[in-house]
Amino acid sequence: MAALCLTLLLPGCAYVARQARGQFELMAGRVPLEKALATVDFTDEEAAKLRLVPAIKAFGEERVGLSPTKNYDTINPTFDQVIWNVSGCSPHRFESHLYAFPVVGALPYIGFFDREDADAERARLEELGWEVYVRSAGAYSTLGWFKDPLWRSMLQWDREQLSNTVLHELAHATVWIKGDGGFNESWAGFVGDQAARQYLRERQDEDPDSWRLLLDREHDSVQYKAFMQALVTRLQGLYGAGLSREEVLRRKERIFEEAREEYGGLGWRLEGYRRSLDPDRPLDNARLVQFRVYNTKRERFTAALERFDGELPAFVEASRALPALRKAQGKDFDPWAALDALKPEG
Repeated sequence: MAALCLTLLLPGCAYVARQARGQFELMAGRVPLEKALATVDFTDEEAAKLRLVPAIKAFGEERVGLSPTKNYDTINPTFDQVIWNVSGCSPHRFESHLYAFPVVGALPYIGFFDREDADAERARLEELGWEVYVRSAGAYSTLGWFKDPLWRSMLQWDREQLSNTVLHELAHATVWIKGDGGFNESWAGFVGDQAARQYLRERQDEDPDSWRLLLDREHDSVQYKAFMQALVTRLQGLYGAGLSREEVLRRKERIFEEAREEYGGLGWRLEGYRRSLDPDRPLDNARLVQFRVYNTKRERFTAALERFDGELPAFVEASRALPALRKAQGKDFDPWAALDALKPEG
């Protein structure tokens, strides 16, 4: 398990104030979906996708058992900013830089509405000796603190990505364990994937293109995650070998060179996955530790779902008990052990 470094200086008052301005701009431009459809000059494709969102939400709430929320009942049709996530990691071991947030606890990343702020945080972390990964985020959740709107840019996504994102954010509103960002992201990612698959499978006759895209994306995703997990495992062996820092860094770079070469020879169906490890794409511990945040121990989620005979609503309902267990057990709580113990009643 990776060691963790907790930073208490951020987010501080200056950070909160700057992000509050971006949050206010996003929230101030909210328009109810029906009003937006009647007044905003959407393209036909944008309007069609916007009309899908209430159906996707209803599916998640009624068929999967995700918590009803007011999220995505509105859209900000003029919000054109990008949210940037910044994460840091030690260059010679998987040690995440953590940020202490009120209410939600410690997370291995921090978000910014302004790229300049993200770059400034990158520079700060690099000055402290961390490797840094900066990536854009197409959506985010305030976990019930605000009624999160859609962004118009989300209507440029394909239907599979849109449905997965909406269901992923509903999953966050359903189960959130304070202070365990890795488990929370992995749980929401697993549930979002399963729910989106079920949603599109039931509609494959009316939307065969989205179903085929999902199958292609699943093929590439499985291959990508297996490759990246094998890379992480190889590096963990290196980091635990007791070598000097200089020797670890030298061997790490060679491993990365070999990984890029091997990755390029694999068969990919989608261009995004094929180019993911191109020379112009970052590959370092900071990127790999974020991969781990969103893809940790997926086989244990699969095994848990199988104990519920593949019934996603039953798995979701049982998972609702996890935050209460965390509160009751305190520092002794292990979310993975609690996940492994989940099973149908009776």
